[in-house]
Amino acid sequence: MTTLFSRHVYLRSSVPGIVAVLVAFVVMTVATVSTATASTEGADPLKAGVAREIITPKLGGLFLGYGSPRGSTAVHDDLTVTALTLEQGKTRVVLMSVTLCIIGNDLCAKLRELCGEAAGVPASHVIVAATHTHSGPITASFDLDVDTEYIDEILIPKSIAAVKASVQGMKLTTMGVATTNTLVGINRRQLLPNNRVILGQNRWGIYDPEMTVISFRGEDGKSFANIVHCTAHCTAIGNSPNTEVSRDWAGTMIDRLDQETGAITMFFNGMQGDVSPRMANGRSTGSGMADAIEVGAMAGLDAVRAYKDIRVYRNEDVVVATGQVRLPHAPIMPLEEAKQELAKIEAAAPSRFSTGRKNLLTKVIELHSKGETGESHFVYDQTLVRVGSVVFVPVPFEAFSEISLRLRDYSKFGHTLALGCTNGGNNYLPSQDQIVRGGYEIDMWMWSAPRRVAENADVHLINENIKLMEGL
Repeated sequence: MTTLFSRHVYLRSSVPGIVAVLVAFVVMTVATVSTATASTEGADPLKAGVAREIITPKLGGLFLGYGSPRGSTAVHDDLTVTALTLEQGKTRVVLMSVTLCIIGNDLCAKLRELCGEAAGVPASHVIVAATHTHSGPITASFDLDVDTEYIDEILIPKSIAAVKASVQGMKLTTMGVATTNTLVGINRRQLLPNNRVILGQNRWGIYDPEMTVISFRGEDGKSFANIVHCTAHCTAIGNSPNTEVSRDWAGTMIDRLDQETGAITMFFNGMQGDVSPRMANGRSTGSGMADAIEVGAMAGLDAVRAYKDIRVYRNEDVVVATGQVRLPHAPIMPLEEAKQELAKIEAAAPSRFSTGRKNLLTKVIELHSKGETGESHFVYDQTLVRVGSVVFVPVPFEAFSEISLRLRDYSKFGHTLALGCTNGGNNYLPSQDQIVRGGYEIDMWMWSAPRRVAENADVHLINENIKLMEGL
């Protein structure tokens, strides 16, 4: 465009000449699009089916988030599980978005197994992502009792139902994708003049500004399923006090794209460990439902803009790569230090984290007594899914956003989407450069397990996933 319409060409061209150039440019553009669409001819057709089920809990239960002892008293908007089944040739995968805070490792493994059976695929072909709303029931144990009644009576059966319906509704489809910049998130590790890090807003801190929207169209040319991927904690409602069940800001965004497209929209959060919603109050959380709606409306406009920017829909291939990710553990806490820390906690007044830390220190002492203090790794099974130029990378941590940016930069694929709190939940995973500054996330990471991952776990997570991408 710059060459065709430079000042030099314009001064030397007649009006008919400009028209000819425009016609040539349009023809060239159409030819380019046609070629891109035709490049997938001959491949097995892509099929997709989508379904959504309501998973709102009974009132009175506690929330996983904020550490609030208050039970829910009302429902602002229903929690949901959305299942998207993709099939191309002999390959079938299920992508699930669940509007919960965190789904514990054991529960997530069970969900993947049961939903895989419902879809006729192995558990490794099922991805289960939590959107990380802090206004939903307790589905992971962080010094809290897991809501087993909710899990058994609502979450599991409704998840299976959504998967079955998505399989039954599969039809021929084409897929389109576009990206845009969004201001929905901001780095939340605010640095004070005394070098102390608090939960707030860090206007110069790293965050992931990219929003990706993927849409699936039927043979009638109408969209029936959308995916939105962007990054921010779902904490815009805040703890002020909130007792309403809600999907938080993401719910407003999802509803907006649903309304715009007439399709079912699912949300995948990114690596949001150090990213809060961008609140007008300058804090990392809001002070009520109005704040969540405000952030969600902004995100919804961004999602609609990206959706409308999708220019090409095409038949895409589906490829799955499975393997393991091995993250080294840090050296275990020395025995005497563990005993001293345990004595301090037992002598102090109970706090929000005291029970969990007592249990952790007890396990550290047990490991010493068993002689299990040598080199070890945190190992988890990994499933990467590629659909055309889009790669979904599950990450079972609240990882820092810099890790996502590096992973995307090193990837050879056009759209590498890291999915935080996915296929399990294992506390925070910081980028190595932030550990020295401390702060809430670093403190939680330090006390995350009897053997926490090493300070350079971010490097290993990136390299292990890049290696697995070779299978795509």
